Amino acid sequence: MARLRPKHLPHRVTITPLATETAEGVTVGDPVENVPAYVEQKSRLRVDRRATSETVGQEITSTTMVIVLPEHDVPPRTKVTVWADTPRERTSEVIDSALFDYTGTPNHVELYLE
Repeated sequence: MARLRPKHLPHRVTITPLATETAEGVTVGDPVENVPAYVEQKSRLRVDRRATSETVGQEITSTTMVIVLPEHDVPPRTKVTVWADTPRERTSEVIDSALFDYTGTPNHVELYLE
């Protein structure tokens, strides 16, 4: 099975997962820092998969795509920090993700941020 290796992913991101979501609010898990990634700032239309979003099910613009290894697959509403320690640093929510797991190709996950 072909897969991407951390050496192929030149950027590093921080992923803060959603731990639980209840009527009382949202709790987040511990941040996972230094996650190997490929970050690309490019606008794309994506369907909003965040269940509690005002725009759920609608096409919205994703301004950043992040490619990570399959073990870092996360659900919508997870927070991702890109470009840490640079003037472009920002934290954004995942609005949609796509797992690519095909025979003979590098397996990876694409995260689309708002």
